[in-house]
Amino acid sequence: MIREEMPHQSLLLDELSTVEIGELIASGWREVIVPLGATEQHGPALPLLVDSEHGLQTALRAARLLDKTLVGPVVTLGYSPEHAAFPGTVSLAKSTMAGLIHDIAESHARSGFELVYFWVAHGGNNPVLQEVLPKLQSKWPGCYVTGLKDLAGYVSSTWNRAPVEKGIPLSISGSHAGEFETSMMLAARPELVKITAAEAGNTAPFENLVDRMMNEGIDAVSVNGVLGDQRAGDADRGEFYLNKLAGYLAADVQQVREYLAVRSL
Repeated sequence: MIREEMPHQSLLLDELSTVEIGELIASGWREVIVPLGATEQHGPALPLLVDSEHGLQTALRAARLLDKTLVGPVVTLGYSPEHAAFPGTVSLAKSTMAGLIHDIAESHARSGFELVYFWVAHGGNNPVLQEVLPKLQSKWPGCYVTGLKDLAGYVSSTWNRAPVEKGIPLSISGSHAGEFETSMMLAARPELVKITAAEAGNTAPFENLVDRMMNEGIDAVSVNGVLGDQRAGDADRGEFYLNKLAGYLAADVQQVREYLAVRSL
């Protein structure tokens, strides 16, 4: 995970020209991280793009830690039926989401990327990703398709650990639109946070809520769509959280690299 001299151009795939991308691939930039975000409600204080934004921010930070890795494009729509009761939420069908993942991977493979890594920035996308990954992993010769495979381990070592390290109870940091996501947005896009509108939501443990939430919708367990407390958001903690998530992502990509290196022997 040693960082080499970075190019002056953006690490975002869709900010580069086709000529620049071709030159980068030819010079060894053959890995791409694709954040899987969502457009869904995040309570009264946060915009709908929260998952897409923190997915982008953490992927960019991970790419800076890694050598010769690009990012994107971010998938800004996801599988979010549990949020459908709230205006503005846009949810794809599972089949549509699966098709998007397939077509994005195929496009990157065709471009010449050798590693395509899908980064789960919205938990609802995880079941779809895990279903399609085995079919895509080695579908295109010369390109390995993978992504976050251990969502529970990721959450346990980041979302459930970083707030506690900063003295924030998990009931406050929350699992959706609480302090954790509010803090990340205050660090990344403070102009989009309406902190004076921030509210507390349901602060019960996520494991006590998840079954009903997934079966009946988040509105069945939280009238304002918040799990946690937005009012505790803090930009400095948000920076800490983003770096924690990025560190996990970079380490996971590095493990994939090491696996592929051994496999090629």
